[in-house]
Amino acid sequence: MYELSRIRLYSIGPAGARYADTVLDLRGVGEPVPSPAPAQADFFEDEPIGPPRRPAPAGVLFLENGGGKSVLLKLIFSVMLPGHRNTLGGASSGVLRKFLLADDCGHVALEWQHTLTGETVVVGKVSEWRGRQVSSDPRKFAEAWYSFRPGPGMNLDSLPVAESTALRPVAEGASAARGRRRTMKGFRDVLVETGRTYPNLDVVWEEVHERWNEHLGHLGLDPELFRYQREMNADEGEAAGLFAVKDDSDFTDLLLRAVTDTRDTDGLADLVHGFAHKLGRRAELTAEKDFTAGSLDLLRRIDEAARHREQARAVHAGAEQRTRTLARRLSARGTEERGRAAELAERADHAAGSAAEAERERGRAALIAAELAYRHACLALAAGERSAASQRRELSEARTLHAAWQAAETVLAHRAAADRAARVAAAIREA
Repeated sequence: MYELSRIRLYSIGPAGARYADTVLDLRGVGEPVPSPAPAQADFFEDEPIGPPRRPAPAGVLFLENGGGKSVLLKLIFSVMLPGHRNTLGGASSGVLRKFLLADDCGHVALEWQHTLTGETVVVGKVSEWRGRQVSSDPRKFAEAWYSFRPGPGMNLDSLPVAESTALRPVAEGASAARGRRRTMKGFRDVLVETGRTYPNLDVVWEEVHERWNEHLGHLGLDPELFRYQREMNADEGEAAGLFAVKDDSDFTDLLLRAVTDTRDTDGLADLVHGFAHKLGRRAELTAEKDFTAGSLDLLRRIDEAARHREQARAVHAGAEQRTRTLARRLSARGTEERGRAAELAERADHAAGSAAEAERERGRAALIAAELAYRHACLALAAGERSAASQRRELSEARTLHAAWQAAETVLAHRAAADRAARVAAAIREA
């Protein structure tokens, strides 16, 4: 079960009593939460001191008649019990639309705290006029509902209702919203993007009454309880007035309303209300139809002339475009050809210089080749002369060796004769 912890109203309310950015804080004055759930605080948030406490079990709002008590209840019921048939204070279908100016993007956000775990959930409603213009047509009144679980990334104080939000806590009673008010689309985009960045927020966005009622049931906030509260406060009477029945039929109606799903009948009532609104505007719509029928022929002629003019303009624009394209191509081709001619002239000059340089290199190479041939011949001649002298020396030595070999036999014969003579002499001396 949940208890209402805080209420934030931003840029909404009657013209004479606007809620610029108002927060009704009921936190921290009730009994301690019996089984507090673990929670992670924001980066700039102070550490909690002591166990969390439940919101105020009861409160009294002292205002004079016309001070805004019913307006506050209507705004709260617009979040928890959507639909014009659930408007507090009667069957006026446009009472909530009177609380929104042309440039407004009104917000009503309710923070609920669980009685056992202390966990909080924020449910809210955002509404604005389409086209930034107040109208009697209910279809131009856009409204949507959202919910998320406060935590790191976003809470009730840091709702992206404006272009920037103060990160650090502001003074009590001061608004944390800075800059221009966001539109409904801008608020939805920031809310959804924040939900993607911080999955723990469990952001939900709904634009259909039935789906929003179902989502409230999933959160544990039964819309049926608020329907009883609406009926009890319909004429600012007591709760006993809700169960004051005169006969059996009244009790049967009360029982059927309690156990019967009213979504189908609510849809039928909305459809009947829409038809009644259209019938009320029948004279206006008939005049508008006559004006439209009278203007249709002229508009057709204007449209046909405009089409012919657009066709002529298209033909002229096509021809002009083709001419400009051709001119650009010719200019580009001329520029390209002039560039090529300059490049070829530069290459021809470079080739002529290269040819002259090659001719000079050829002459220098011919002189070097002749000098090398001369030096090679000189070296060959010197080598030949050295080889001839060496061969002459070898010939002389060979001739000397040959002559020596020829005289060797005579020398040997002389030595043999000398040996015989010595032996003969020795023999003669012995004899």
